[in-house]
Amino acid sequence: MKSWAAAARGSQEAVTPSFIASQIFPNHPSLEYSVPTKLLATKMLCTKRFVFNSTALALLKTQPVANARSAHPPTRTEATTAVVWKAAAKAASKVRPFGPQTPHALLSMVSLRKRASPPLPEASIGNLIDAAGAMCFPGGQLDLSTLMGEVRESIARINSDHVESMKGEKGRATVNEILRRLNHLTDMIADEGDCMIASSLLNNRVYDLDFGWGKPIWFYVMNAGFARFVLLNETLKGGGVEAIVTLSPEEMETFECDSEVLSYATVNPSPLQFVQ
Repeated sequence: MKSWAAAARGSQEAVTPSFIASQIFPNHPSLEYSVPTKLLATKMLCTKRFVFNSTALALLKTQPVANARSAHPPTRTEATTAVVWKAAAKAASKVRPFGPQTPHALLSMVSLRKRASPPLPEASIGNLIDAAGAMCFPGGQLDLSTLMGEVRESIARINSDHVESMKGEKGRATVNEILRRLNHLTDMIADEGDCMIASSLLNNRVYDLDFGWGKPIWFYVMNAGFARFVLLNETLKGGGVEAIVTLSPEEMETFECDSEVLSYATVNPSPLQFVQ
């Protein structure tokens, strides 16, 4: 996108896209499994913004991360994702019954570019992502520190060894196994949509892009049709994080009144608050 913006401003600097990813990760047209359609919405959805300011983020970073191999404080992604996931799981359990062993799943989208060894070129073309899976059980007690640990550990599994296993012809078995597990996970969930998709644009410097009419003061990314979705991006100023959350209307009624969410985030504040 930086190259696109530079070209729109009349830059003469040539940018050569890299297609090396298609050589490293060849297409596998005959996979046994496919992405389950249960992740996609078939009913009406509701989307709202929840903004965590820098004070709330600092408070969240004092929370311990349970059951994690690394002891450093939670990142912005881990902290805000865990808050949203916990409240979404609780909201789902209010709308329909969850047994003690009925899971609510989280799939975090993880870029493979910097996790490969060596890292893939910045100008690599392709959807070079994988999904990091985690589960919680809203029929029992949900603990924020534990959920932060689940988020951290699931993402940590997408490491250089994992990326290596996806390369070349041997990658067919790895990709097929990923899809098999994903289908198994969606078969376990209680109802369509009890699996939240999480994605993050933090540190992507979108606010630095200038297509010729100035840098943006706010941007919005549409949900691609997932039944349960959260996208994280940064506020322009102030060091905050904006969580754009999509749920069913019934679940959103409970989610937006969740006391823990409201203790850390503001519902749908004007983007103009973060311009100065």
